[in-house]
Amino acid sequence: MTAAQTRQASPAQPVESHPVKIALVSLLTLATVSYVDYKTGYELLFFVFYFIPVGLCGWYLAWGATFGMALLSGISWFLVDMLSEHYYPHEGFRYWNSFICFLAFAIIGFVLHRLRQSRDKERQVRRDLERSLAELQEFTSEIRKLQSDLQVVCAWTNRIKLEGKWVALDEFLTSKLNVTVSHGISPEAFEEIKKQLNRD
Repeated sequence: MTAAQTRQASPAQPVESHPVKIALVSLLTLATVSYVDYKTGYELLFFVFYFIPVGLCGWYLAWGATFGMALLSGISWFLVDMLSEHYYPHEGFRYWNSFICFLAFAIIGFVLHRLRQSRDKERQVRRDLERSLAELQEFTSEIRKLQSDLQVVCAWTNRIKLEGKWVALDEFLTSKLNVTVSHGISPEAFEEIKKQLNRD
């Protein structure tokens, strides 16, 4: 197995996250934040800690789960604010604040989700580039080896002696140089065939 094939067979893969565990941890974190927020009252601003469960989902889970967690966080903030008997001159202010909180949670989750996707794509591009460079290095060393060695060609069959075996030219180009070979007929050979047919 070549070095390039070894790299391709066993690439360095990141540790796979478990969606169910991440979702459970996020829900537990949201419940804890909501409870602490309720116990401390509306006088103490606890808004930023709701970003933690949303951030976990945004980084490790799909966008649907992230959006759902942002929605749950917004609802939790609304319920905590209502149960803590936070007074507003108009009840519409509570709904407006809850909507702004949900919007902020969704934006943060979306940004983290996109950052994770960009990082994964960058890592994949880097792995592909390393694999291509390894294949190029192997190909270059093979070419240099062929250039340094004396290639023996049969004067009658035009076969090449390769590692103790006589192989056809197209097989040599395919196996050693990774060249795609197609067969055709040259004008000289075509004229020769016509002459032989005319003789017959």
